[in-house]
Amino acid sequence: MKKKAGIILSAILIFAAAAAAQSPPSQALSLTLAECVERALKSNLDLSIEAFNPSLAEESKRITLEQFLPQFEISTDYYDRQIPSTWGVEGQTVHSKYDSMGFQLSTHLVTGTDVVLSGYSSMTDTNRAYTTINPSYDSQLVFSLSQKLLKGFGPAVNRYETTKAESVYDQSLGTLKAAVLSTVYQVEAAYWNLVNARESLRVIEASLAQSRDTLARDREAARIGSKTSVDVLSSETEVASRETSLLTYQASLEKAENQLKVLLAIPVEKGEGGADERVRIIPADKPSAERRTIALDEALRTARKERPEIANAESQLADAGLDVRYNRNQLLPDLSLNFAIRNPGQSGIKYVFQDDNYLTGIVIDKIEGSRWDSISNIFKQHYNNMFVTLTLNVPLANMLSRAALARARLSQDKARLTLEKARRDLEAEVLDAVKDLETAGRKIEASTRYRELMEKKVEAANEKYQLGLVDREWLFSYQSSLDQAKSSEIQAVTGYRIALAKLEQVMGTTIKAKGLKFRGFGF
Repeated sequence: MKKKAGIILSAILIFAAAAAAQSPPSQALSLTLAECVERALKSNLDLSIEAFNPSLAEESKRITLEQFLPQFEISTDYYDRQIPSTWGVEGQTVHSKYDSMGFQLSTHLVTGTDVVLSGYSSMTDTNRAYTTINPSYDSQLVFSLSQKLLKGFGPAVNRYETTKAESVYDQSLGTLKAAVLSTVYQVEAAYWNLVNARESLRVIEASLAQSRDTLARDREAARIGSKTSVDVLSSETEVASRETSLLTYQASLEKAENQLKVLLAIPVEKGEGGADERVRIIPADKPSAERRTIALDEALRTARKERPEIANAESQLADAGLDVRYNRNQLLPDLSLNFAIRNPGQSGIKYVFQDDNYLTGIVIDKIEGSRWDSISNIFKQHYNNMFVTLTLNVPLANMLSRAALARARLSQDKARLTLEKARRDLEAEVLDAVKDLETAGRKIEASTRYRELMEKKVEAANEKYQLGLVDREWLFSYQSSLDQAKSSEIQAVTGYRIALAKLEQVMGTTIKAKGLKFRGFGF
């Protein structure tokens, strides 16, 4: 039996030594919880990806606003054309030259109004016979206005895409806030889990050191004959058990450390910057024993106000209502009022024929004119033309099909139920978080009391052992229970900090409570 225990102990020691030899050298990185949170907000890849969405939504909103920006166009045209004559008196070929220049300034208003100011000036020069003005210059200035009266009327309809884009932007901010809240909570939970793993490892290391001291004393006592080989075997078995537990706690510590590294974007296997040394994170903060009391009603009121999921669900319901109003408007007839004022101007070289009869072909005089004359005649308003039209268009598809409106109404009903579910889920989350915090507080009291009692029990067992009233197995059993009590107390204290962080996340107050900022976004 003694030989078998010795073999097991040797195997454990060889395994531990081999694992230590294969591990790369490490560098310690001492971080407070605040530093970890700051590092995560700066470097966490999930947050970095999510942060693009509000910026993308902002650009999409700007695109929708471009429809209300003034549009300015200029154009020019020129041709030199020769065609066969179809009128004998013109000769064999008709040669014509033409050029024009024009502009158009237009804008679309949120009322559904299209306003256009346009103008052009053209020149025609031809050898066609009996042309009274050649070259001729024609210019025109046109102001037109088109107003939607039913379909497409009003700011709500014309700002539909912009309003939807604004809603997408607000919802993307809410989603980003939720991601920040979740990430901060994950960092806090990972940080305190790492603290718990390190402190629990210290407990088992201290217990192992104590067991090894006991084994050394027992071996010396057995050598001089005051202890038996059975006592030594018992001590060796206890050391082997502690060393096995040590490996388990070391693995838990490395796992907790790796979870925090992932959140902080620190390579798991290599150091920062690709260094060969593995980074070991050393928590600089210790869990505080400070307790907080948060009433359920207060937590619910805060959560309804601060949680981005509720704001997003409300925004989606508002979007659904907007869709219903927009699609209802699209079913109306297209009635448009069109108004235009045209001021033409004309000039050129005007030929005066004998007896005012161009058929004579005898030119007795000519009146000089230029392109500028045609343009200036526009503002002299020799010719005023005004047009008012009312256009009614009733598409049969709108009369026969209302699928878009029906779908919008179904989406509105769905959004209303989604909001109600979000509120109920929130209430359940807050209730659970408040209860978990209260339970975590009671666990601290119970675990502290249990640890104190176990310390007294171990002290009493030691006294009895010295008097020979209990054997070594009882003493080891009590020591194991004390180790477990110490670990449970550490877990209770760190668990309380995690429960408090969870409640802050559920209430949506993490960012304000810690004074956090994330890349200039306002939450």
